[in-house]
Amino acid sequence: MYKSGLTWLATMALAAAIAGCSATPTSGGDGTGFGGVDQGSGAGNTPGGGTNGGGNGNGATSGSSGGGSGGGSGGAVGTGGSGSSAGSTSGSSAGSGASSGSKTGSSGSSAGSGSGSTTAAGDGGATGVVRGCGQGTSCTPGSDLPVPASTDGIQIETPDNFTTVQPGQEEFLCFYKNIPTSQAINVGEFQSWMSPNSSHHFILFQGTGGQPDGSLQQCAIGTGTWLYATSVAGQIIKLTFPTGVGLPMPAQQQLVLNIHLVNPGSTPISPKIKINLMFAKNMQYQAAAMVSFNASINVPPASALGPGTQTVGGTCTAPVGSKFFVMTTHTHKHATVTDVNYVSGGQTTNVVHTTDWENPDVGLWQAPNFLTVKAGDSFTYSCSYVNTSSTAVTVGETAAYNEMCMAIGYYFPAGNATCL
Repeated sequence: MYKSGLTWLATMALAAAIAGCSATPTSGGDGTGFGGVDQGSGAGNTPGGGTNGGGNGNGATSGSSGGGSGGGSGGAVGTGGSGSSAGSTSGSSAGSGASSGSKTGSSGSSAGSGSGSTTAAGDGGATGVVRGCGQGTSCTPGSDLPVPASTDGIQIETPDNFTTVQPGQEEFLCFYKNIPTSQAINVGEFQSWMSPNSSHHFILFQGTGGQPDGSLQQCAIGTGTWLYATSVAGQIIKLTFPTGVGLPMPAQQQLVLNIHLVNPGSTPISPKIKINLMFAKNMQYQAAAMVSFNASINVPPASALGPGTQTVGGTCTAPVGSKFFVMTTHTHKHATVTDVNYVSGGQTTNVVHTTDWENPDVGLWQAPNFLTVKAGDSFTYSCSYVNTSSTAVTVGETAAYNEMCMAIGYYFPAGNATCL
């Protein structure tokens, strides 16, 4: 039905949101909650940032164990209003959390409590889950991405004015760039930034080589090993790997920036895209990505009876012992609901629930409470679509007329994950 595994030759344009969750807390694990795509983060008593504030906090237990969950959204700009979100679970290793955050940047907090003898998912999501911000473990509004110190990382950027996107047009490009290092590196964090208004997404692949360094070509998709993706423009996005975890890359490794540009405005725009490869410290484990791509989408057109609808989905598995720290989804505008569920021991826990395709939900699992796969565990995902147009909506790269259904997760140590 769709592509699977870590290294795969993709045949369709992909875009994804990256972030993470927490699973199986053992003693009220702490968690930092983030707002949505336009929200900032607040941890403990630190200020929340962004346009809608942030929330979060520390798990506290009153049962045998528990975990905090949440991430409230604040009020409108300047109002200082606060929002809240609550989740509930029950079980010997479950917790419930409520969180609040305010627009003006005051602190957010949450507390969780555990009780009972069985583990179940509650209204707020998975046990101990911390919802992430759109595309990464943090999202910070910013007009540019600073170049890191040479001892900390490497920046790769597209050439100035590498293309001009006309009003109402979209482009698919691949930018090929070799890592400018004489020695192998280990990447422990991706930082990215896309100029607003025309940047729809870019996907970073560890390429197979063969293209001139610095070349730019028309392409529907890059090829090689999936590394990172984002579809949030005008913000500094970070995907931070756990301590001691990284992605090894040989010296002079060629990277492929697969770029999708859409200009919905009335004037031509010249976009800019940057990514920092930050070096992992004291690396002990190699990370990998579990990526699914469902190619069975074919939403019928609307009729006299109403809009056309369809739900597609599948199941992914990862090696026993895999520790997941990020999970998210990606679709286009016809999607109404997208879910990822974790199935373990005969029980199902929701870890990603997206109702706004432009601001996909994410989950983070943080040390020491990574989501650790046991024998027989799996991930199921589903994407539901509504089509009000007069033509069928099929799988493809164009955001306006095509659809995608993807689940993306990051884990360590690296192994062979599959999706069916």
